[in-house]
Amino acid sequence: MTAESIISMLKEISDNGNKKYPVTNFGGVFNFKITFFDKIPNDVANKLIKLNLPDEVIELLSCTNGLNLFEDEFQGMELGGPVCKIYSGQEILNRYQESIDKDLIPILLFRDYGEMCINIKHYKQKKDYLTYPGMEMDKCFKCTFLKWLEMFIVANGNAFWEWNF
Repeated sequence: MTAESIISMLKEISDNGNKKYPVTNFGGVFNFKITFFDKIPNDVANKLIKLNLPDEVIELLSCTNGLNLFEDEFQGMELGGPVCKIYSGQEILNRYQESIDKDLIPILLFRDYGEMCINIKHYKQKKDYLTYPGMEMDKCFKCTFLKWLEMFIVANGNAFWEWNF
């Protein structure tokens, strides 16, 4: 799937972010919300291009400059913000400037796990580049960012990579 088709699908199921939708999940039925933002400004996109960020990340940000996925509530009570927050272009630049390891570009935050990054050194070497979140950041997913995002959405915001079956 392309970034545009993923965003289009999310906008369809959430009525452009205006509607919460129920999902049967571990522990019961949860109502989820998605928040979209305006597209990334050109000057910020150009700075990300200079960092050699994968085109698909910039493509996603050109559809929505940041994305809050699975803002959940259970029995009418909000549960602490989005399960996954894909950073805006400016947030990516800010987090990268603050980071110690300049081979890692933070791109999103998991509420319960920590940040995921693009390992830019691996990306340039055409290796797996999307890090696991948080403490497992030394490992990389064997897929692209968009494929990971698609699987994460299909898994209703669950850490599908932890499933043992």
